[in-house]
Amino acid sequence: MKDSVLITPARECLRAHDVEGGGRGRRVVVARGAEQTCACASPYSQTHVVTGSADGTLSVWDVETKKTVRSYAFPCAIYDVVYPGGESGKDYAYVSASAREDGGGRVYKVSLSKGKIVEKLGKTSRPCKLVASASGAFVACVERRTMYVWGVGKDRVGVASRALRVHHTKGVTALAFSHDDEILAAGDSSGRIVMWHGFARAVRKLQSEAQGEETEVKGDALPSTTSHWHSRAVGCLHFSADGAHLFSGGEEAVLVIWTVKDGKKTYLPRLGAPLTKIVARREDPSRLALFGSDNALRLVNVASMTVEGTIQGVRPPVLDAKSTKSADGVAYASVVAYDPRADVLAFSAAGAALQFYDYARDNHIADLAVAPRNYVNTSGEEDSPLESHVAHASFSRDGRVLVTVDRRSDQPPSVTSAIEETLKIWERLDTTDEDENADVVVPGGAFTCVAQCEIPHKGLITSVGVRPSAHSLEESMAFTAGVEGEVKIWIPNGRVSRGGEHAGWRCRSSASHPSGSAITCGAFSADGSILATAANEIVLWDPKTNAKLATLTMPKSSPDGEPENPIKAVAFSADEPLFAACDGTTLVFWNLQTLQPWRVYSAPCVDLFAHPSVAMFVAVFAPQRSSEDVEGVENAAVVVRFTGRDATPASAYACRDGAPEAVIFPPGDRSDRAAAATSLESSTPMLVITRDRQIIRVGAETNREARVRDDMDIDLKLATKTFPGGVAVVGAPANPQLKEYLADTEASVRALNLSTEDDDDVPAHERVIGGALQGVGKMPWGALFDSPSHELPPLTTLCPRFMDAMLVRQAKPDAE
Repeated sequence: MKDSVLITPARECLRAHDVEGGGRGRRVVVARGAEQTCACASPYSQTHVVTGSADGTLSVWDVETKKTVRSYAFPCAIYDVVYPGGESGKDYAYVSASAREDGGGRVYKVSLSKGKIVEKLGKTSRPCKLVASASGAFVACVERRTMYVWGVGKDRVGVASRALRVHHTKGVTALAFSHDDEILAAGDSSGRIVMWHGFARAVRKLQSEAQGEETEVKGDALPSTTSHWHSRAVGCLHFSADGAHLFSGGEEAVLVIWTVKDGKKTYLPRLGAPLTKIVARREDPSRLALFGSDNALRLVNVASMTVEGTIQGVRPPVLDAKSTKSADGVAYASVVAYDPRADVLAFSAAGAALQFYDYARDNHIADLAVAPRNYVNTSGEEDSPLESHVAHASFSRDGRVLVTVDRRSDQPPSVTSAIEETLKIWERLDTTDEDENADVVVPGGAFTCVAQCEIPHKGLITSVGVRPSAHSLEESMAFTAGVEGEVKIWIPNGRVSRGGEHAGWRCRSSASHPSGSAITCGAFSADGSILATAANEIVLWDPKTNAKLATLTMPKSSPDGEPENPIKAVAFSADEPLFAACDGTTLVFWNLQTLQPWRVYSAPCVDLFAHPSVAMFVAVFAPQRSSEDVEGVENAAVVVRFTGRDATPASAYACRDGAPEAVIFPPGDRSDRAAAATSLESSTPMLVITRDRQIIRVGAETNREARVRDDMDIDLKLATKTFPGGVAVVGAPANPQLKEYLADTEASVRALNLSTEDDDDVPAHERVIGGALQGVGKMPWGALFDSPSHELPPLTTLCPRFMDAMLVRQAKPDAE
């Protein structure tokens, strides 16, 4: 493999990163449905890579031609593979696999030319990582506190399956061979590093023993030295090419350089994330690639002790799902948002930051430090302090306003009374020039924090949103809702600073739910005229006046006539008077004109998403887990599209990793007029972000992808319109009379053929519904049908002659 190209597996593909070119990656697409679990470079070719997949396929790829050189169907899932070469021979690779019958681990020696297993080296209780020596003479693995070392070199005697077993008093977490095969180094869970000397001679002695009799070598049988600096488990180890230094890393995010002879240490600190793996370049061993737990590769020069570059992928979720349940039942979910102005995704990241990621180019853009925090190592135990994180983030429709909520605490997550929250509101500058004082610059403009409120609610905030219909910053509006059952409306102060942004925002008003229970979710309507918040009931508010417009309730599902489950999500349709809500067992669509249920689905719907501009809902159905389910195995989910004014199910897609974190609707390819003219389904793309933050595009190509022309097409296969755990039951069919009446009304209004050709001479501020109206023929009549009723101008302005005639007729009843 070329020394300047770094290969990493990424789901069903491989990424080749040009180290010299700043880490820009190119994708090698492989077989669908085969997740690549491991990869190693060939020591004999600059373009060949050996990979293993979860479906048991061992392949040799040419990353230049993007073709398979050879492929071998393995009898079980492959966990790891090493191809050391050297003394072990050109034809042999070593595979760690998972046995199908018991799930235990197996270590095999495989012939790449013959495509078959030539030797079974060992058996472990579970699959494990493999480590090969630089000479190719030894292969090792770790199982809890025991290390297994096989001699596989050409000068071996006896059988290679006779493994040297070295025991340790602590759990071993990292392993490395010195280049001269004299030292075996192991890092353990307590942070200690133990180096055993002369292991090679012990392996050869073991292989020369009488056949059928195993010789066990205990840890204290070999001379060893112990070093200790790490406070937590050692994450990775690597020897320098000359054998004079040992590199180690762990949860402290520090690269420690040990001098093997005297144990002296040198440090490269503040690397930003725990280190999990170290790889050295062959031609220049002073340059290392450090793999971090934040899905980043840091290119380090140990000669100058500098970080020369970083290859950043999508950062993992901040909080683990198993530790995100607090004492009062509030779940801490990671944040995935869409920046419509820059057309990129925003993910919550470690250190209370937002990561902006270009999904089309598969490239990290920038980080927004919402609440700047340095990385602090924690023990990872249940009593560890809550990690600072962004709990909520929401963009306005034009991307000029961003609302964030960050949380921090010195206590464990279960102590909710100790959690502190900060509400921040950010604005983008109108100028295209980069502001030196801006917090972060991303495509679309610089973000500047214009408002900050400590502890905005009495309890934790459960939902935030920005009004989508604002035509300017002055008309912007945001809401926050909390567990105390209160919803607050935030608006700009009106004062503008020299930079063009507002001097601050303020809480204009607040309202409480009638039941006083915790608000679980909320959403603005597409035109911004209605705000819906959900607790035990759903309340529709007028955000301008805080007036309560209506109250909706989910179907009664408990014996006492009360809703059994809390409402999980609510959403409005963009072009139709439809409103949807789900509570984990039922999905309900309401007609906002009649406030009656339109359709009811008795199915485990756990989340809802609405398209911002067309009549489309996306519902996520995931069956409830039973006590018989295997621990750690997530049930698959189904993503279903509902389209049109009847909210009809149009298509369904399987999501194998469970319910996705988010469904995003970026704009489609504006140049593809043929797709746009066929159907709403074929012309509307959506991005599904899975729980492990894989970005999957479903449907048509997005506009950004069309510009980039990157082969990111990894659409999920069309599944089925039925889903496990429930059956779709239509409780309220579409009303044909109401449908016909609405169609006739719209046709009769449009038949008036009102002219809009003279809009150009109307000032921009007068083209807004409800603005200063001077004439009937100079208004954008099409906007009348998309605006809320309370924003419509009076009838005396819309049709003055008709109203004058009616008033005259009313004043003079005898007039003909």
